[in-house]
Amino acid sequence: MLLLTAAGALAGLRASLELARRERQLEQFLRFVQSAETEVLYSAAPVAEVVERHGGSLPFLRRCAALCAAGEEFPRAWERAVRETALAGRDDTALFLRFGEGFGATDAEGQAAHCRLTLQLTEQRLREAREARRQKGRLFRVLGLLGGLAAALLLC
Repeated sequence: MLLLTAAGALAGLRASLELARRERQLEQFLRFVQSAETEVLYSAAPVAEVVERHGGSLPFLRRCAALCAAGEEFPRAWERAVRETALAGRDDTALFLRFGEGFGATDAEGQAAHCRLTLQLTEQRLREAREARRQKGRLFRVLGLLGGLAAALLLC
C-alpha cells in the first residue's frame, strides 16, 4: 500500500519537474539567443562559433557545436542536434528548429532581426511555461499522491 502511494506521489512529482525543466530550458535558450544577437551584430562571427561560445548551457547546443566541429554544415548540424537532444515539447522544438533555419542564412542585420523575433516568441513561451508551472505544478503533485492512495485503497 505504501509503495503504491509512493509511486503515485513520484509520478506527480515527475510531472511537476517536467514543467520546471521546460521553463529552465526556455530560459537558457533565451539567454543564448540574446548572446547570439549581440555576437552577430558586433563581431560578425560565424554561427558555428557563436553556438560553440555561448551554447554550453543546453545539450542540443553543445551537440550542434560538436557536429559543426566535426565538419557538418551548420543548418544540418542544428536540425540533427535539436532532434536528437532537445527535451522540450513539440511546440518548443519547432521554435528551436525555426531559429536554426534562419540563423546564419542572411547578413548581420537579417540575423539580428531573426534573433529579435525568436526572442519575442521565446519570451511568450517562457511566460506560458511559468504560468503552467505555477498553476499545474502543485496540482500534479497532489493528484499523483491522491491517485496512488486511491490505487492502494482499491487493491487492498
